[in-house]
Amino acid sequence: MANLIYKSEKIKWDNSTGTATEITNWVTSETLSGAQDLIEDSAMGDEEKSYLAGMAGATLSLSGIVNTTTNGLFAPYIGNRTSALRTYQRAASMTNSTTGLILRGEFVVTAVEYSGSANSLQTFSLSATADGVMVKTSVFAA
Repeated sequence: MANLIYKSEKIKWDNSTGTATEITNWVTSETLSGAQDLIEDSAMGDEEKSYLAGMAGATLSLSGIVNTTTNGLFAPYIGNRTSALRTYQRAASMTNSTTGLILRGEFVVTAVEYSGSANSLQTFSLSATADGVMVKTSVFAA
């Protein structure tokens, strides 16, 4: 079985009209994290703690280079409240896009930061929280 590396990734983010826009060439870092809450259901007569599975969720962090494409996608979130969901999708390899290694989910942006200094590229950092489930699929939406 092949190990996955961060090479030949394919990353897309919905624009304001819901069209998936590829941003792979401008993303320099990506973190997708999943977590599940635990609900303690221990009773007074128990000798050991016991738990039930609670709700699950995911968070996303993207960093990259600001240009006309990424600015158009992310600048509207700076200083503006939004409840708009955006679809994020990633494929582990452009050449293996039918292997079931594609993850897709709806996210709400929680933070965007632009930064830079003289004689450097302007960069962005984006944080988002999943609204609903992350879907593992073999179909990379256009």
